[in-house]
Amino acid sequence: MAFKEIAELKGFNRTFSVSPEARPYTLRDNGFTDTKSGNFIYKRALDSTHKQGLVLKVTVDKDLKGLKISTVNEKGLTAVDISKLDNNSMIVEKVNFIFDGFVDRNVLNEK
Repeated sequence: MAFKEIAELKGFNRTFSVSPEARPYTLRDNGFTDTKSGNFIYKRALDSTHKQGLVLKVTVDKDLKGLKISTVNEKGLTAVDISKLDNNSMIVEKVNFIFDGFVDRNVLNEK
């Protein structure tokens, strides 16, 4: 999946872009780590009790312009649509809380 200037999480009606105010230290302060290729990645387990082990992945390219957002299984191989899961209200609330924090801290802009 290629980086896009505007990205959305599958099953959600919210779209985001990287904030022009974001800097590498801003990303690191908000839980992002550096990858070998120079990009920044944020991984957060969404449900510790679910056997599927859902993980939210947000990746920002090294130029701080492109963005990828996805939810995957614990191994990171299969994309999961949260909106189609049973009893997903807690997971949706967690995802919205994470993205609200990113917007408040000028990591992402909501479109």
